[in-house]
Amino acid sequence: MRNPGPSFRYEVVKTYPQRGPLQQYRLAASTSFLCFRCGTGKTSKLVSIVQADWDRLLCNGCYGRLLSLWEIKAGSLEDESRDAVLLEVLASAAPVGEVTRAQARLVASEPRYAQLSEAAQRMLATAHAVTAALRGATGLDWSVAIIGLCKAVEVEAVHRVAEPLRLAASGQDMSVEVKDADFARVARYCEGRGNPPELGSLAHFLRTAVNSKRRAETSVLVKALRTAAKAWPSGDWLFTKGGFTDAVEQLTREYRNPAAHTALFDEEDFARCSSLVQGQNGLLWRLIVSTSRSGRVVGNLRNCPRAVTKEARTTVTEGERVPVMAPRGSQKVNGSRSWLLEGSPRTPTICSLALS
Repeated sequence: MRNPGPSFRYEVVKTYPQRGPLQQYRLAASTSFLCFRCGTGKTSKLVSIVQADWDRLLCNGCYGRLLSLWEIKAGSLEDESRDAVLLEVLASAAPVGEVTRAQARLVASEPRYAQLSEAAQRMLATAHAVTAALRGATGLDWSVAIIGLCKAVEVEAVHRVAEPLRLAASGQDMSVEVKDADFARVARYCEGRGNPPELGSLAHFLRTAVNSKRRAETSVLVKALRTAAKAWPSGDWLFTKGGFTDAVEQLTREYRNPAAHTALFDEEDFARCSSLVQGQNGLLWRLIVSTSRSGRVVGNLRNCPRAVTKEARTTVTEGERVPVMAPRGSQKVNGSRSWLLEGSPRTPTICSLALS
């Protein structure tokens, strides 16, 4: 429960202007207290509190760090520049070498992390590397880590969607698209004259490309998108309602935009965002499946009996061969080399694997 007023020990003689969620006071005499964020015992005439809660006292060092973050978040920087500054803060908060170790742990924990681009792996690792230091800290700290999770989705989406689109559009005249407000950001990138599109810009482009009948007939960028998408056997999720664009809209509305501006987030918010991004059916994994040239995921080994596979695998793509030990009750499907485990050909309940 929030404590709205100072205890008997604190004799306030001056109240400084409030800075976002932070409020600083000068006391009549030096007073000892524990900093809510770093846990260090301090004695000072200056004390600061977070969100009007006198149980959340900050030392001058922690006040300065959180104030700098708040000024970045509440400032006048464009979103792209603000993200860049916040990501610099995130990277500087990670202990030396911990990002590399966190990346190795991610890849070792589940093989599908190895399918992510190096940049996305690094961004996820950076976001997770700072969590040990952030536990017990204020929401402003966690908002920076949330930006890291969202950025991982962005760089992977650029790698898997925007880059193939640029390749398909190579050599095309996009003078019309560059003047189109809905396509301009992506068009400039495809022409080689702009930075990679932000996640929201890319999702908006995809949504517009799908729903605009006029552009479908005239836009060289839409035609290039169709060309790129033909190589993705399970790419429908990128373009259908309830798919990629809706997932990105949720991520940006609930996490990315508030975290980059003035909202306060805590560890539970980070956990929910992490689940949306990299949970069992997270956005990153759906993105990998939808843009894979090898085909759809036909099985999830997480739900299979331990005796089924000889490898520590969690997903299997169509046509992939995995050494297995077929358990009792397994049946061969349509005389093929694929085994359906504890299910039926029509509604498999566990997974379908290709025998080696």
